[in-house]
Amino acid sequence: MSQDFSNFKLKVDWKPAPFRGYSVRKSISQSLWTKIRKKTLEENECRCRICGYEPDKQNLRFLDMHEIERYDEENLICVLEGIDLICRRCHAFHHMGFTFSRTTPEQFDELVKHFMNVNSCTEEDFKHYFKHVRDEKFQKMLSLAEMTRIREDKKTVRYCVVGDIPFKEDVIAQLKKKALYQELT
Repeated sequence: MSQDFSNFKLKVDWKPAPFRGYSVRKSISQSLWTKIRKKTLEENECRCRICGYEPDKQNLRFLDMHEIERYDEENLICVLEGIDLICRRCHAFHHMGFTFSRTTPEQFDELVKHFMNVNSCTEEDFKHYFKHVRDEKFQKMLSLAEMTRIREDKKTVRYCVVGDIPFKEDVIAQLKKKALYQELT
């Protein structure tokens, strides 16, 4: 049974194993990331882009910066396409493998309720969607031997920034200084 999930605003996104633990954020200075966050908060009026959550000033920490990435697994390049400002509950779905391993059943149930609310769907819809995503991701997933070979051959995850993000030139300069920047060919 094929179902159309294109109308879902909140979706699961799993980072491929060779890229876990690597991000532009971790590869640039904290002071630059703080400047990017401040600008992103201003541009998005301190509101979650997915569910609309809008905390007061004392609770801005509940809004996360989520890097929108695509992955060139063969060349070990993480392509930064943009940055989203999203609440922690929405962010949990972008890192479902990480989230699932670190939440209690009660916390996970609350996240599922958030998912259903944001997407105006039922628990059955959630189950179908989750199975669909899981099956699709595992179908495309490289074998452990392939991932190991890529890591051994390339050794370093490199980054390319194609999206329009705040302070893009500064980000690229810092990545280049560390020999972590790779233009797409």
